[in-house]
Amino acid sequence: MKKSIFILGLLFITSLSFSQAKVKQDIKATNKAENKTYDPKLFGCWKGSEMGQQQEGVNKYWVSCRFENGTSVLLFVAMYENGKVDQITENGKWWVESGKYYELHNYDGVIDVYDYQVTDQGVNFQSIELMGKKDNTYKFTDYKISD
Repeated sequence: MKKSIFILGLLFITSLSFSQAKVKQDIKATNKAENKTYDPKLFGCWKGSEMGQQQEGVNKYWVSCRFENGTSVLLFVAMYENGKVDQITENGKWWVESGKYYELHNYDGVIDVYDYQVTDQGVNFQSIELMGKKDNTYKFTDYKISD
């Protein structure tokens, strides 16, 4: 009986500490994107794809929605050569500063940084920093989805 109570108590304390860490992470992610500037040309929902750029043999397709309040939703489908398919949804925040596009991922608090250029066809992105590391190898274009 004492052992059962001890194990339940330990599980409760462990789950409490994980939820506390998640709350701190959410607060940290929220604070990073406050008082930012947003380029109205980037508002709305966009689609894009890339073939094996970030990971060989993995093709990615996405819909990205950037809202006027700086929040964003990114829906990914990743297709692997072996037939495996992953569907991923990411929530975050976005803003522009000094001609750069910033994308904060709520799930890990990491900010990706891109150069971007709006064209008649869409928005061209060139990575500067990905997953907290300098990386200028990733290029993609987002195409506006009609409202």
